[in-house]
Amino acid sequence: MRYNHKTPVPDSQGRDNTPSVKRRLGLSAALAGILAFSAGSAQAQQCQNLVWSDEFDGSALNTNVWDIQEGDGCDYGICGWGNNELQSYSANNLEVSNGTLKITARKERVKANNYTSGRIRTANMPDSGQWTNGRFEARIKLPEGQGLWPAFWMLPTDPDVGWPMSGEIDILESTGQASMLAHGTIHYGEAWPDNSFTGAHILSQPEKWSDGFHTYAIEWTPYEMRWYVDDILYSTITSSDIENSSWWTFENYQYHFLLNVAVGGTWGGTPDDSIFPVSMEVDYVRVYDQGQPAIDGPHIVAPNESATYDLVGEVGTDSTYTWSVPAGATLTGQGTATAQVDYTGATSGNLSVEVSNSCGTHTLNIPVFIEPDHGVETVLDDFDGNSALTYTSYTGTFDTTGGVLTYTRDGASQWDVIATTTSALPDVAPFLTGDKAFVMDVNNTDPNLVGKQILVQLENTATATADNYPTGRHSKYEAFVEHANGWQTLRFRLADRIDGETTNTDVDSIMFLIDPDAFTSDTYVIDNIAILGAGGSTGDGGGDEAASSVVVSSVSTGTESAGRGQKFGTATVTIADDLGDPVSGATVTGNFSGTWSETQSATTDANGVASFTTSTSASGGVTVNFCVSDVADTTLTFDSANSTGICQ
Repeated sequence: MRYNHKTPVPDSQGRDNTPSVKRRLGLSAALAGILAFSAGSAQAQQCQNLVWSDEFDGSALNTNVWDIQEGDGCDYGICGWGNNELQSYSANNLEVSNGTLKITARKERVKANNYTSGRIRTANMPDSGQWTNGRFEARIKLPEGQGLWPAFWMLPTDPDVGWPMSGEIDILESTGQASMLAHGTIHYGEAWPDNSFTGAHILSQPEKWSDGFHTYAIEWTPYEMRWYVDDILYSTITSSDIENSSWWTFENYQYHFLLNVAVGGTWGGTPDDSIFPVSMEVDYVRVYDQGQPAIDGPHIVAPNESATYDLVGEVGTDSTYTWSVPAGATLTGQGTATAQVDYTGATSGNLSVEVSNSCGTHTLNIPVFIEPDHGVETVLDDFDGNSALTYTSYTGTFDTTGGVLTYTRDGASQWDVIATTTSALPDVAPFLTGDKAFVMDVNNTDPNLVGKQILVQLENTATATADNYPTGRHSKYEAFVEHANGWQTLRFRLADRIDGETTNTDVDSIMFLIDPDAFTSDTYVIDNIAILGAGGSTGDGGGDEAASSVVVSSVSTGTESAGRGQKFGTATVTIADDLGDPVSGATVTGNFSGTWSETQSATTDANGVASFTTSTSASGGVTVNFCVSDVADTTLTFDSANSTGICQ
């Protein structure tokens, strides 16, 4: 359970450095030995086994399994539990009944604390303990309400170094005001304040995660961790993903579970007293020796979008696959471990796959939310004289000549901000559920900008100041530069509901953060900042412009080994429409020249890419040239004049 960086604030200070008392490990040591397995062939040959669980089927918490931590943290040397939390933990806030554990936060005074709640752990307990590697999961119903900070997490037992050098694994964290977001994070690195963390979040729309029970899990193999909600893989972190791979010390220790609901604190925020009492419910906590199948692919998609879904983490042999998709969607790849789904004309619904193999049958399911196909409801700025924004400041260079915004980020600023005020947001509740969305057109031909983040942050100028984050910040929305093929429309999705005390009707300011938390001086060409909504009409900006032609955006050539010194010639052609979006299903015809002389045709995939390989191989020094002669699409014409590098 950590303080999650919120833009733009520095690290918090305290961490949980709770000392542990060495005890005889007993069963937990044996279980840890079972879980210290190696990834690789053994994982593919063995089926998953349950190692340990607590199903909470009794009438009281099993204190041979769980150690109850009490107080305000001062007895452990970390007053406020290291995060300025407001509660005192008590055994009275823990209840096991009707098959679940309830951890209840209450508004009641204990000494200097105005709230109580519960916190338990398995460290050194005789009937549970600690583990290294495996699958760790819990089925949980999150609480909702401003000022709550629920968590399911792991710390090393009896580490020889302090936090965060010994590590921390957050399987699930959320906040009561943002219970539509679940976070998974690892902490590591040097002593505070030079500590580091890496993590990700997963958004649920239109419902919140707190609306029901969900299974939150991590699969931990040597030097890799993967986070899941239900059957969705949403984050993978390896030792090579962190700044210094030597900071990855997780395999050096055995980790125990913690479950708690904090009140207030550096992330929970100021509590809303009207929500109490409120509970987090836990159906079970389980440990397996290895992972299980999951689906890697989007659970929120834009209207008429295509997406690819991969079955990952499969254990067993001789598999068969049966996919089903939401109504109106088109499936390609039935019977394989990879499915392509075209959501054109589809409605929200379940995507599922039944996997049968030597380890049994698993049915995996993703509820897919297809965002509303709305037109532009409000033009925020088209840079042609139509604007609902008043620009109050900007960090970089701001140039609106030519009917677009050419914005060069200030490389000396970690947080480059374009600040505006507006009266165009009387109620921002629909943005939280995905019923409305911010969009922005970006013209990019620089491959280095692909993947760069842009944030839209909603604020209340009456309470937000430059140095009082998170006060006055309602929510933020993120989008990423998608490609370098020219114009593209970025659709922003909720990234955080920040200050619950800033209500849906308090917003009068939009902040645009360009490539936040970086020191870059890139230039962005921006147009048509708008709001999509049910009252909108199509065809007037914000991404509703219709494409009229296709172009070649790139051609690359190379070779592929044919064995014994022989090589095939290869070519890759990327096709986009005149709005910069990839075109799938187009037939590309071209000619190899140089060492080879042959004509071939291929069809573009979901990313607009057509791949070619020569029919024969050659040895020695070869020359590979390829020239596109035609692109045939069912609705769009080929514009060779505006194509790039047709011949290579």
